[in-house]
Amino acid sequence: MRLPTLLIMLAVLAFSAARAQAGHTDKSKDWGKPNSVMLFGGVATSGDFTDSMFLPWTNDIHNIQFVGFAGSQRLGTLTDLTDFVSLDLGSITDDFSIEGEGGTGVRFGDETSPEMWAGLFLRYHNFPWNDTVYTTVAVNTGVSYLFKESEFERHRDDNAKNTNLLHYMGPEITFANPDNKDREWVVRFHHRSGVFGLFDGVVSGSTFITFGFRQRF
Repeated sequence: MRLPTLLIMLAVLAFSAARAQAGHTDKSKDWGKPNSVMLFGGVATSGDFTDSMFLPWTNDIHNIQFVGFAGSQRLGTLTDLTDFVSLDLGSITDDFSIEGEGGTGVRFGDETSPEMWAGLFLRYHNFPWNDTVYTTVAVNTGVSYLFKESEFERHRDDNAKNTNLLHYMGPEITFANPDNKDREWVVRFHHRSGVFGLFDGVVSGSTFITFGFRQRF
């Protein structure tokens, strides 16, 4: 499944190049500094991905732990992207940032394997309570490479399949002091899946419920 990876890389390069050529600057309010590093960790759940987020009491925790490290950079706002494709969605796009992230981590416990991932995140910043607790939510698309095929993922898959390269999703919510937005506490659902069979016929995947700290600079 090299085509999705190639398309993501080409989209990032085209967007970044066009933005630099046009001399765009971040039109957002103060969202903290544009670069970041994050350390986070958590545990695997055998539950469904969406249920693990919206019905957390149904999670069945599995004896596989995860620790990861990620770096990210803000590429611009959603307005920059819509301008690039000549699409006008109104001023709401000013409240979204686009970020690129790369990370590496390791699973341990019932199975052990290093993992690497890369993705593009869309982050919303303008919650009405942000003067009290600065909050953002982000969703993403990307790819994840697990260096050893996971029996945990094979067991959870409807077709009893697994593979090293899968789609990566890491939806998250962050909390920070409004007076210091560069230090964020992060809750992320670290998830990889085959996107209903798109990746080598894999239907399911794995989800880790994680908690971490991000420092912006």
